[in-house]
Amino acid sequence: MNKELLKVSLRQRALYLPQTGRETKATAHTLALAAELHSIGFALTEDLLHALNALDNSERRLVIETINEVMGTELNWASLTKDWLTPTGESRWDHFLTAIANMMGPEAGIAGTTLPCGHLIPDGTFPLERYNGCPFCGTPFRTANFVYRGQGSQQRLLHLWGDAELETYFHNLLLSPVPLDATQHDSLKTLLHYFSPLTLPESCFSHPSPLQKETLMLVIDELVKRERDDEAGRLFTSPADVMRYLWYRHTGKLQILRPQTLLHIEEKNNRYEWNSEEAMNIIMAESRQQLKLKYSRSWCRRVARWMNTLPMPIDRQLEAMHPKREMWVRFIRALRLAEYVRHEGYVQLRVLMDRFYRTDYEVWQGQVDNSRRNHDAEETLRLLRQRPGLFARCLFSTMLRLGWQRVIAAFQEVVSEVSPRLLLTLGAQAELYFDPNSQRLARPLSGIMKPLPPHPLVTTASTQDLEAMRQAVRNLYLEAMRQRFASLSPTPSHTSIYIEPQLFNIPVAVGDRNATIQDVSAALQGTRFPISGDHVRLFLQWGKDLPAQHLDMDLSCHILTDTESTICSYFSLHVPGAKHSGDIQQIPDKVGTAEYIELDLPELEAQHARRVVFTCNAYTQGALSPNLMVGWMSASKPMTVSDETGVAYDPSTVDHMVRISEGNLTKGLIFGVLDVASREITWLEMPFDGQTILGINPQSVDTYLRRLKAKPTIGEVLRIMADAQGLTIVDDPAHADQSYTMLWAQDAALVSRLLLG
Repeated sequence: MNKELLKVSLRQRALYLPQTGRETKATAHTLALAAELHSIGFALTEDLLHALNALDNSERRLVIETINEVMGTELNWASLTKDWLTPTGESRWDHFLTAIANMMGPEAGIAGTTLPCGHLIPDGTFPLERYNGCPFCGTPFRTANFVYRGQGSQQRLLHLWGDAELETYFHNLLLSPVPLDATQHDSLKTLLHYFSPLTLPESCFSHPSPLQKETLMLVIDELVKRERDDEAGRLFTSPADVMRYLWYRHTGKLQILRPQTLLHIEEKNNRYEWNSEEAMNIIMAESRQQLKLKYSRSWCRRVARWMNTLPMPIDRQLEAMHPKREMWVRFIRALRLAEYVRHEGYVQLRVLMDRFYRTDYEVWQGQVDNSRRNHDAEETLRLLRQRPGLFARCLFSTMLRLGWQRVIAAFQEVVSEVSPRLLLTLGAQAELYFDPNSQRLARPLSGIMKPLPPHPLVTTASTQDLEAMRQAVRNLYLEAMRQRFASLSPTPSHTSIYIEPQLFNIPVAVGDRNATIQDVSAALQGTRFPISGDHVRLFLQWGKDLPAQHLDMDLSCHILTDTESTICSYFSLHVPGAKHSGDIQQIPDKVGTAEYIELDLPELEAQHARRVVFTCNAYTQGALSPNLMVGWMSASKPMTVSDETGVAYDPSTVDHMVRISEGNLTKGLIFGVLDVASREITWLEMPFDGQTILGINPQSVDTYLRRLKAKPTIGEVLRIMADAQGLTIVDDPAHADQSYTMLWAQDAALVSRLLLG
């Protein structure tokens, strides 16, 4: 058994047990294991229970240790305030008086208590008996080695995975037609490492490759680690792939962010209010040094061979290099490619370098831009038809510029060559794009959402034309999807299909690129979670495995009514409907620390609250702390808070939890929105700039929610498939030839392969 493979399977609500043994008689050890798993919110299928019977004691211990590690039950979940559901009565006046007392120093003779952190708390200010640390500087003095268990009203059902299921999941990830999110990337990296020997389908080496570009980088990296350079070289199709891989090895980023973009993000994230200009200069100098390129001779030779054997024509290679020309100049120098062009056998590389430096090439995008500037519609559409994928990406703006009827007619000629995921995106975004009153959201590679006004030509178009454009795109999308599904004939004996109703609430995963890791369940952005009971408890845990230091992460929420808004955060601990556990600014050694917010739904309803936005922020310099865990809990009965330590975490009550991945660039993150009236929480991942919750734009949140709701759901696309293939939709899975359930939808890569492959 392997702990990392157990974690991969757990993300899919399963446990990977490679043994084929099966014992029907439950042992005392297995029953004890099942009881412990039940106490932290997991139930077992009968097959899994029988498989666990065949394990020895060390293997059973590994299972429970892995699940405890994933759920964070061994970490410190103590809060700054004891029994924090009861207000301490602290005010800004207490902070002001304490600040004055500490500025005046001991010689002032102010009566009070000096805490281990060195701060003097004057008598009559903070009620110190209510705190586990310093209420002034947020330093905790006490940790907790327990969590609550068994308060949850629902259980996560775990299934049994063997070698066949693990290999199927691996191939689904490998051949996913949409970019993988951070959870899937992490799982694929683990599986690539543990599959030995690593065998790839021959289709992976075809051109164009069926592998997504980010997936391709992970595969190439594993092949290079195994010194299989020739196989890795066969996977590259263009110079852009080579640069992407080199940049991934250098920065850990699977997308090519320009150095100046990374430095700009680094500077913004480190603009901490206490940082001097000298400290900022040191930080930025270190960041610039880390981005410098330096390669050994063996790496230079390896890349030169890759570049010399690329299958793409030289003209297309030069065109692919042009958008990142300034970066290519740095890479060419660092890799000493100018030396290798003089070596025997590097003919293609010699021609490529010569024409690159002489700028002896045409750029397709430049031709398109030139024809647009000259208002040459025929030439523009002729060029766009040459690149159907790029045509799809600029379809809406081209419809507005050149007339939607002729553009749609031109696009229909090449729509069969456009990938289904692009078509789905077009169908989802048409409603918002052609709305003159709707804000648009752009998500650049940095990940931070940028609000944009409507396209200027949208505001001048008539209502009838805008509706006609929306309908034309919808019809185009629906017809293309029907034709695709009709070409995928079902099994002749299959005439009926069952679609679980909850699948109509889950949007198809396309275009999200989630950057957080979900260790417990793989939910898609836009998934709605019903609330159990009258309370929702947000939690934030950070600092795992880090030494004691000043590292201030903040948990906050924004309560919105039709007329006003209220914030519950470190500067406003108690507001109607929400209570905060206290602001922790220092972390203890290795075990981390926690903050909570309790939301009272009946009280929120009494305040006529419409929506509550959940956020977390990095108040200190830098981005959100790696391995930070954030999510929410709910239960049908009231959840306990410790009178002594303030612990309020119970893994059995966790509805959803995500973990910040390594290399994260996000300063703030919106991770959920509560609809008070429907008592549902929509999970989303919306990064934003800002040291505190005050940096969010509520209008952008509304726009993003509309964008998620506009995406077709899994159930809706399955219904299109059923209609195209002549299948009857039935209400009972027992009477269906094909059954699509929530368990099937757990594997987002499998869903994508069926619906968008």
